[in-house]
Amino acid sequence: MNNVRLLFVMEFFSGLSRGSYLVCIGWITLVVTEDVSRVGQVFIIAMLTNLFVGPFVGTLVDRHNRKYLVIFAHSGIALTLIFLALIWLGASEPNIVLLFGAVVAASALRMMHNSSHDGLIQAAVSKAKLMRTVARFRGVHLISTAIGTVLAGIVIERVSPAAGFLFSAGASLLLILPMIFVDGGYMRTNAPGVKAFWTDLRGGVQIFRSNRALRMLALLAGVSLPIGQLSNAILSSLIYDDLGKGSQAFGIVDAAWPLGGMFAAALLSFGIRRLTARNMEYWLALFAGISTVALSLGTSIPTLAIIHGAMGMTVWMCRIVIDGRILQICTAENVGRTKVGIDMAFSLSALIMCFSPTLISLPSTATYFLFWGSFMILVSGLMLAFQRSILPQTSTSA
Repeated sequence: MNNVRLLFVMEFFSGLSRGSYLVCIGWITLVVTEDVSRVGQVFIIAMLTNLFVGPFVGTLVDRHNRKYLVIFAHSGIALTLIFLALIWLGASEPNIVLLFGAVVAASALRMMHNSSHDGLIQAAVSKAKLMRTVARFRGVHLISTAIGTVLAGIVIERVSPAAGFLFSAGASLLLILPMIFVDGGYMRTNAPGVKAFWTDLRGGVQIFRSNRALRMLALLAGVSLPIGQLSNAILSSLIYDDLGKGSQAFGIVDAAWPLGGMFAAALLSFGIRRLTARNMEYWLALFAGISTVALSLGTSIPTLAIIHGAMGMTVWMCRIVIDGRILQICTAENVGRTKVGIDMAFSLSALIMCFSPTLISLPSTATYFLFWGSFMILVSGLMLAFQRSILPQTSTSA
């Protein structure tokens, strides 16, 4: 139980670090380059990093002490942010290539943290309590991310951009303190040498090839979860271009998503078994698709805010249930590669969704939400029908 309490403290600082990092990176990229497209490129680079670096990160997580990997990851993130604050911003003409390099480093290190962190949760909590515990961790993360976003914005505005980066670096350094007292959990005896590492790397593919449930969860994560990334990319266009509204209207609609996510985490944290029953993740993905289609049809700001909040709630419920299922299904020795595999499926799908407005021109922004929402309904519906048709039906519920 002591481990769980320490991990909750760590989770708070993790969200604080992530929220402040996103604000700093997005704001500085826009100010330095004076090109809004560069902000989108930063997040595309982050997703590409997950795709190409993921297998190596997952293998490292399964071969080494996860406690020390978390400490290493956030030490690296803090150093990266300090570099941006003290050196990059101090240059007469900050080089955008160095910023992109920092984004690559921070993305890879945060992926290492995420996989190691979930492995520590799995080791500290019984399988029966995993779903509820994951929900509570995600709730803390959402709240602290929101706090970090607000605080970083205040620091940047009232002090300086460099101070914003240093604030984010400080959150990562504070995260390390509780980790010093955390038990490292599962420790595997590794075969030495580069050849053994490559064997484990290839074994990541075999994990999914040999487990149908994990393959289904990876596909579902790719279909349902990236709609949040699409919303980040084009919601402003829906508000400004389709409806002709201003920044205040956008702020109201956009803020509804994290509120829905917090409500989802709170609801699942009560441990209501019906919400985590067999196949519930497929139902939640279906509801997320329906909400996305509804968003494309909304015409008033209050209606859009309610629907966007429903999207945030259903997507986050689906995400939490998927994360819980993964930790219930995978073993301690392959949790890193399994989690990274799911993240890679998410990143690939998010890239496709976010690039779709660039690749295909449609008459309105709402049409993109209509298309992807319909796609989510179709695929998640087919997956649900397939799952329900399987005999004998083996329960994977919490």
